[in-house]
Amino acid sequence: MTIKLRQIYNSLINYSPTIFSKNSEDQILFETELLTNNIGTIEKNILYVGKASLFNKKLGEISEGNFLIEKDEEIKDDFIGKDLNIIVIPPVQDLNLLFHEVKNLFVKDFIILDSSAILLDALIKNRGVKYIVNVGSEILDNPVILIDTGYKILAHSDMKMITEPFWIRNINMGYCSYEFISEVKKIRAVQKSPNSNEPFQVICSGSPIRKLVSKVLIDSNVVGYVIALECNEKFNDNTYRIVKLLSNVVSEELKKNDVYRNLNGIMYENLIVDLIEGNVKDNKTLDERMKSAQCNFGHNLQLLILDISNYNSTNNPANFLKQSLDNILPNHKSLFYKNNILILLDFKDDSSLSDKAQESLKNFIKENNIILWVSDIFENILEIGHFYRQGIDTLKLIYDLDLEGNVFFYEDLKFYHLLNKTGLDKDLLNFCNDGLFKIIQYDEDNNTEYYKTLKTYIEEDRNAVQSANKLFIHRNTMNYRLDKIRKIGNLNLDNGEEIFKITMSIKILEYLLSTENLKLPILYKY
Repeated sequence: MTIKLRQIYNSLINYSPTIFSKNSEDQILFETELLTNNIGTIEKNILYVGKASLFNKKLGEISEGNFLIEKDEEIKDDFIGKDLNIIVIPPVQDLNLLFHEVKNLFVKDFIILDSSAILLDALIKNRGVKYIVNVGSEILDNPVILIDTGYKILAHSDMKMITEPFWIRNINMGYCSYEFISEVKKIRAVQKSPNSNEPFQVICSGSPIRKLVSKVLIDSNVVGYVIALECNEKFNDNTYRIVKLLSNVVSEELKKNDVYRNLNGIMYENLIVDLIEGNVKDNKTLDERMKSAQCNFGHNLQLLILDISNYNSTNNPANFLKQSLDNILPNHKSLFYKNNILILLDFKDDSSLSDKAQESLKNFIKENNIILWVSDIFENILEIGHFYRQGIDTLKLIYDLDLEGNVFFYEDLKFYHLLNKTGLDKDLLNFCNDGLFKIIQYDEDNNTEYYKTLKTYIEEDRNAVQSANKLFIHRNTMNYRLDKIRKIGNLNLDNGEEIFKITMSIKILEYLLSTENLKLPILYKY
């Protein structure tokens, strides 16, 4: 139980106090006692409450201490020069009543200290935000509700404690209706709420029950709200302090979640996360949530996933990455989710990004060593979770296959993704072209590079000149190698169907090599 001298002074403001502080108004106090004739040794961390007349008599025996003095007579100047902190108030009707009022401050502080210990224990137990909210509700003896900035219900105390019909409806839906949010935003207390987690009181016209609200902050960003309802116990000074404490503990718990730790308090971010995680499944719910988030989605959408695991932020200012992307793509929505940056492109009437934006994005991606995955175009925002999972799967394949470059379109990776989804790695060789294996075996036996030559020839769209340049060989050498490839593998390189089979086989071999389900040493050098 510790209180600072300044807190005592502030609590007595109605008594018109005066303070004389020799050392510090931040002096820590553990307890309070009455100043009596038979008082023993004056303790440094105890506040003594008494009359000036008795204080004057004892002043010769006192060299240090903290005192709350009722001025029933003038205080002698002898205290000057001593190590004393004195709060002086005018005469009062009942000094004992004043003493008990101050004593209660220490009792309240004990309640807060005890509550802190309980809430911190709840945090340490790692049982989640719902458990913490229930513990907070028990301490307050009032229902508590936790919502995020998208007005989604994250946690709530026992429904039996909640008596407000609209909160019962919100909890049953899992989110607050647009009508509810619209009314809340009209409340002056909400409009004038502090830019901190200091609790503020809210009174709704549709309900007599008072609410105490504290913003949940992570790195100065509002990510949610703790709401206490005055259903059982009347609010008091302790309630404010406990609600603020609860908000701090909830913040620490949410920091464990990558999603909330990296959200910027923008309502659409919460909606996109819920869409990805499948928490919004139908158009009715989507319409409500879009109204709440004050955003809308068109029917020409594309998802970008930026893998920033190799991004070096050492020489860049704080928030450089987000600000740069916002400058390149100012009209699109972005958020940080599970170690990646997600950007939702909503083209509305346009078919694609402008050439300038594409060029700026490609340059930025390359300069900052970022890997960019680009989805196919999709029409329904409810499908974003499907495209997100495609992206995460194929990003892993990009690394497994050790593909060169920084920008990858899903369209170009679909075949690899298909192979990955079959789960038939050991059987995939059965689908490869036999002629290709003959070429691989010939390379192994004769230390030649016909497989690499064929692969390059197909990559260069069967252009012999470009293939020769890429391989740093003469075009005549290239033509000689192509003739040998035709003979060794019995391949018709002018037949489109044959080229398709060879291309498919090469991709299967690359995939199997990347997953280590194929042991062909000759291929590793390619």
